[in-house]
Amino acid sequence: MNRRLANDPLASSWAAGLRGSLRGYARTHLPEAMVPAHFVVLPELPKLPNGKVDRGSLPRPTAEESTETAYVAPRTPVETQLARIWQDLLGLPKVGVETSFFDLGGDSLTVLQMAAQVRDAYGVRLDLRRMFENPTVAQLGRMVGSQVDPQISGAGNPRGVGGEEMLADAVLPADIAPGPDALPPAAGPYRAVLLTGGTGYTGAFLLRELLDRSTATVYVLVRAADRAQADVRVLDNLAEYGLLRAGDSERVVGVPGDTGRPYLGTSRRAYRELAETVEMVIHNAAISSWIVPYAKIKPVNVFGALEVLRLACDTRVKPVHFVSTIGVYPGNQGERRWDEERLTETEDVVGGYRQSKWVADTLMLQARERGVPTHVYRLGAVAGAQTSGACSTDTFINHLLKGCIQLGAYLDYDLLIDLVPVDYCAAAVARIALGGGFHEPVFNVPSAGSSSMNDIFQLVVDYGYPLRKLDYRDWYRELVAAVERGEENELAVYLPLFGEDRPADEVGYPGSRPVFGTANLQAALDGSGIECRPVDRTLFDVYLDYFVSTGFLPAPPQR
Repeated sequence: MNRRLANDPLASSWAAGLRGSLRGYARTHLPEAMVPAHFVVLPELPKLPNGKVDRGSLPRPTAEESTETAYVAPRTPVETQLARIWQDLLGLPKVGVETSFFDLGGDSLTVLQMAAQVRDAYGVRLDLRRMFENPTVAQLGRMVGSQVDPQISGAGNPRGVGGEEMLADAVLPADIAPGPDALPPAAGPYRAVLLTGGTGYTGAFLLRELLDRSTATVYVLVRAADRAQADVRVLDNLAEYGLLRAGDSERVVGVPGDTGRPYLGTSRRAYRELAETVEMVIHNAAISSWIVPYAKIKPVNVFGALEVLRLACDTRVKPVHFVSTIGVYPGNQGERRWDEERLTETEDVVGGYRQSKWVADTLMLQARERGVPTHVYRLGAVAGAQTSGACSTDTFINHLLKGCIQLGAYLDYDLLIDLVPVDYCAAAVARIALGGGFHEPVFNVPSAGSSSMNDIFQLVVDYGYPLRKLDYRDWYRELVAAVERGEENELAVYLPLFGEDRPADEVGYPGSRPVFGTANLQAALDGSGIECRPVDRTLFDVYLDYFVSTGFLPAPPQR
């Protein structure tokens, strides 16, 4: 019988490597506050007699030593006192001044509790957005010290990069171009289509439209261990939104891969099959979180776009239909019109997500100049289906709705929100992509009419939720106080986007009144019957009904 050695050095080395890989992957895809502090590697999970995981028997996580958690002792009286606050709060014997609060086991709740204790000790209200960006005792000491570092407390957007870096990243590499032996693009109807991002909610509706509007086999790139698991993930995602139909499994091919890796994270054999078989690509995959910095989003949102374009040039030239966002347009005070044209301005395009989509959008249109038929769709803020209300709960807008309902108050803020139903977006993209005869490079896909944030929350109040309308500063103070008290709130993880005086620019520009030209879109949809419903009382009730039915929102007391 083989027995594991208690001090097996090879197993320990392997476990350490796995923990490092998991932490690196998490930091690539999650904001720092959501990265697990510790990873525990077990040979197998303890099970109950019914086969479920016995959570009570799981070992308690313990910190593993690494260069990331190397101890640096406090150097000043302020750092010493702050380190003691952290030790008491986190139950640790010592705290290094250069170690992240989140690496030590803190989370978005305990960082609020820590901020309250620091405020009581020093009479200083911390800039929480800056604290989330660099959560160390050393940083905190500079924030509460008598000599505040202007680089720490000043304005700016830490999740984004400068315009020069955006422009540098938006230069298409020389190797991305159809080779002399590449076959010309196939004419529709297409027999094989590749869809990325097919396990998100926009992806689910795109897949449904592709299946309904064509007879093509749809290859769906998805993170999975093998083909069987990939198929299950794709079909389960369709089922989650009520979109699974009989016979779908015969036309859906799950492809294990990763958009953010070379060759789309597939095996060479699978990549060769895609290059030779696929005739058209819809590239929808993206990290869409507003609180993840540009550097962490770049591998998927920018490099992923490059990998898709490389595939489009291999063996046969393939049209690429890229799902972008109206967030690539700069935010401006007052009214400004944005037509369906190539992007030129980087200033006031802020935050990692919007900037990464700006870069990818620009790369797509450069590839068009080299002979790849690319099309870009700039969608508004994608909301629930106008037919069923089905929607992902994991969007900033939906987290904001729930957080305000949990708080019992919403922020009075002069902001327009462009909500566009997901089924309308999917139908528009699929019709144009499958048609093959539309040559325009850019399509704006906004809502039927923007809504003010106050109007949206009035619809929530009309539905039966008793919300108070508060001045932004009062609302922010109530939100922080609620999280400090340990109350559950959906917005706790988004605190980096809110400051004492105003939200971060990613949330939106107050007073901005953009107008989106849709001449190309309207020409392409003419006669199709595809129409966008306005977000009015009737449609918003459909959305809220869905959230209540799924348990995302509690039933309103006054309904």
